[in-house]
Amino acid sequence: MTDAQSLEVIVSFFRYSAISIFLLLGVVFLRDFSNRQVAWLGAWASISGATYLICTSPMLNAFFGPAMIVIHLFCHSGQIAIWLFSLTQFKDRLKLWPVYIGIGIVFYLLGRLDFDVLRGTGSVFETPVNLAYSAMRYGLIAHMVYVAWEGRDEDLLEDRRKFRLIYIVAITLTSLAITSVETFVDETLREGTGTLLLQSVGMWVLAVMMAWFGINLRKVAFITGRSDRPGVKTTEPEDPNERHDLATIEKLVETDKLYLQPGLTIAGLADSAGLPEHRLRRLINKHLGYRNFADFLNHYRITAAQARLSAISDRNVPVLTIAMDLGYGSLGPFNRAFKERTGFTPTEYRRQKLADS
Repeated sequence: MTDAQSLEVIVSFFRYSAISIFLLLGVVFLRDFSNRQVAWLGAWASISGATYLICTSPMLNAFFGPAMIVIHLFCHSGQIAIWLFSLTQFKDRLKLWPVYIGIGIVFYLLGRLDFDVLRGTGSVFETPVNLAYSAMRYGLIAHMVYVAWEGRDEDLLEDRRKFRLIYIVAITLTSLAITSVETFVDETLREGTGTLLLQSVGMWVLAVMMAWFGINLRKVAFITGRSDRPGVKTTEPEDPNERHDLATIEKLVETDKLYLQPGLTIAGLADSAGLPEHRLRRLINKHLGYRNFADFLNHYRITAAQARLSAISDRNVPVLTIAMDLGYGSLGPFNRAFKERTGFTPTEYRRQKLADS
């Protein structure tokens, strides 16, 4: 066997292994994940990973023939699938607003316009479209990394906090490598054995990482969806120390109203409770059902806001004043948190409650 043949065998091993793992992950997401939004996006991202490896293999392109029409749909939408799936992992209350759908559609159409219509034509639109598409690709990667890093300090799930760092490294290296090769490397070189090997190994590493964290559901319950009833004790602590620690936390928040303190952090609450941060995170998540510290604080703050906005005596107090009194640094975060939990803006809520009084 020549060196070239040996290299092709290695490429095939990593490529076919990665395809199999991605397809298995797609089945696992659909079968086991209670949060259906996460399940469908996870399956879409996994299948897209498998189809990308098919699309970039000349031999597999020839093998699948007419079926490549369907395979290309998943392949070309892969980065959007991974982006949306990433957001579900690190934004606990993510809703697929029209803006996300719009970005996905624009990205897909730009990609098809760039690769299938304009590339190599010398058209006056070729360079602008290519630059716009490339900017979107790098922008999505940057946004994924930002979202994964942004919420690390407030995350109450220790496994997910560790996963964030691994994810940032893996997704950044893999996505940047693939995007850079497709953007800057000539098409003939992209089909060379060395490039295909790098591509196959990179995708295999990503597939193994997702399988490690995705199939072992007991280790990463975070990936399946959030608690249905945050704020309600999910389990009563059996350990006396945990019971007393939880009582201390609840006293500080509910009785001493520490949640009114602007800029309150996990470190600040842990210091007041005399607990290590990791223990505080685990207690709040395990026994109260919260997945991030902002949700924990917002539960108390929005409940208090509802009482203030319903009170006739406070009817002339500006909404901004109420927001500041409750520990918010500005009106924007208060409005978003309030509407997310009640379905109304603070002003709409107050108007309705006063009308009913």
